[in-house]
Amino acid sequence: MHSAEGTTPRPSLLQVLAHPDDDLYFINPDLQRALEAGHRVTSVYLTAAEADGRNIDTRDPHRLDSPPDYAGYAEARQQGLRAAYAAMVTGDRESEWVRDVVSFATGVAAERSTLLAAPHVQLFFFGLRMVDTQHGFGADVPPARLTTLWSGQCATQLTLNAAESPLGPVQRISRDGLRHSLAELLHHTRPDQYWTMDPDPWHSEWDEARGPKSSDHPDHTATAQFALAALDQYLAEGGIPPLVDHCVGYGNKLSPSNLTEHAWAEKKRVIEVYTAADGHDCHRRHCGDRQLSDGSDIRRYGWSTRARYEGGTDWLHLQADGRLAAYAVLGDRVAVWTESAPGSGAWDRPVLLPGGGLTPALSVAPDRDGGVHLVGMRRTPGPDGRVDVEAVRMWRQAHTGAATAWESVGNPNERSRDWQRCREVGVPEAVVDPSGRLHVFLRNFGAGISARRETAEGWGAWEDLGGRGMQDCLTAVLKSTGRVQLFAANRVGAVHWYQDDVYGPYKLQDGVTQADPDAWRPAGGITPVQIGRSRMAVLYREEDSGEVMCATQRPDGRWNTRVGRLGGHGGTGRIAALRQVTDRHDTLVLARRDARNGLSVATLAAQGRFEAPEWTGHDVLMARPPALALDRAGRVVVAVLGTDARLRVMRQKAPDPAEGFGPLTIV
Repeated sequence: MHSAEGTTPRPSLLQVLAHPDDDLYFINPDLQRALEAGHRVTSVYLTAAEADGRNIDTRDPHRLDSPPDYAGYAEARQQGLRAAYAAMVTGDRESEWVRDVVSFATGVAAERSTLLAAPHVQLFFFGLRMVDTQHGFGADVPPARLTTLWSGQCATQLTLNAAESPLGPVQRISRDGLRHSLAELLHHTRPDQYWTMDPDPWHSEWDEARGPKSSDHPDHTATAQFALAALDQYLAEGGIPPLVDHCVGYGNKLSPSNLTEHAWAEKKRVIEVYTAADGHDCHRRHCGDRQLSDGSDIRRYGWSTRARYEGGTDWLHLQADGRLAAYAVLGDRVAVWTESAPGSGAWDRPVLLPGGGLTPALSVAPDRDGGVHLVGMRRTPGPDGRVDVEAVRMWRQAHTGAATAWESVGNPNERSRDWQRCREVGVPEAVVDPSGRLHVFLRNFGAGISARRETAEGWGAWEDLGGRGMQDCLTAVLKSTGRVQLFAANRVGAVHWYQDDVYGPYKLQDGVTQADPDAWRPAGGITPVQIGRSRMAVLYREEDSGEVMCATQRPDGRWNTRVGRLGGHGGTGRIAALRQVTDRHDTLVLARRDARNGLSVATLAAQGRFEAPEWTGHDVLMARPPALALDRAGRVVVAVLGTDARLRVMRQKAPDPAEGFGPLTIV
């Protein structure tokens, strides 16, 4: 079934965050694109974020001479946030808001701010405060933070009303009270997209006695846990499953920046409205968060916007019966869209496969018979804030579509018997070898790569493939020679693992991209494509520019010292690439998410020297990287998931790149 792009209802976005600037640092520019498109945006902030109560630049040596004003600082952060949203939506930071109180069925009350010029934009403040001696409480008062509320170490947490808040008496909010209230908001907003923070951040340091030191703020992590618990309740109560994304917080600074300088400048302008550092004449007592003032560049974690569970481009698949199928995780389950008939352009409604608890990323590995192995990551919450994380596999049969139950592939860190280590496992990547056996790869706790492969007796042991400082974005490919290759990026460049012999051990080859002094590091995933019997090309985005780069391999296995620039400045997420060979053409088709989160497509010759192609933009706001596949007639099909959680497809008019593509249609 089809419908025109303009007839779709306004998409709904709900984001649950810890502090009133998390979205400005960690989610923008994606949030701004949603606001510019007129999406219905509901932003929720769990904590009062009162810090030390001093709304004074942290670089001021005399700031501690001023007494704390917790309610005043909480108010300043809210005022700054409203100004930032008003600037993004209307262009006027002074655009008026209405503040009122919303009472949930739990008895919990939250402050709501509604932008009068755009009432579909609303902010909710729960105001959970930091209860400890540093925040004016006596030593006899049990400490309470969002982390201890989540773990059950404290039964309730006090709230703090901002200085000018319409909220009434201070509340004590329980874990269940907060979870049920968030679930109620999910029912009210019925989001197509659901954003929150990273529930399992990487460690920045490790101490054998104390364990891992998180790269992120503990409030961010606890917020993600509450958001997921509320989602579980919402789905159990019959809620419509949304596209879920978890945004990396402070850990962004551990990897190459993936925003262009222009995108960061746009992001920084909004932050400076929030911090009242935009040069406006302030006539209010609480104008914004002045603790950072104009120092947002100091916190380089804002230079990226990165998903914790970054999806790949392998999610569109040609089945044995000639129909295309598209896969994605909606809520916590796999959804599959299938063509009604081969090449027809008509698609059935998405079907949810059994089994839940999945994180947003999914690897789709075709088998030899036209079926697929679906490999994802499953999180199972336990007592005291514990969570068990494991890779899982489902096999979907080629002709009947019947699916096996999810099977555990395990976790390479499980031998440590430390759930904190196990939760840091990376996003799985999978490929099927010539014998039909599945290979699963993922980043391990040590930021290297682990692999596990099927054998005739079942799953083999986890193999440590080495690697250091790996980014969590792996791509595996089966070459026409029957050998498996794995590509990834570390903090220096691109690397890959290869097999000398079919079914043989994996060998690490470094230096895929480091040889070119004029090219910066890869920021995110590597996309390999075979361009000859013994030659590969890899595509990636360059750090700081977002430009599409292409490194090519020589027949002897060495990599060319110069990396080609293919244009496409800006944007985030992996590049989709597909080789299309006909009697007259040998072509690479590329698709990417551009700087405005729209779809951009290009074609270039697969042989010879790669030169920057002409990129053609298409009017759709994308939530994930695109996918490419050939249909039964040999035509290239582009698939994207929109911010309304609906599938869109675009097909070549004929199996010839000169014929171009037909319209982008909504499934």
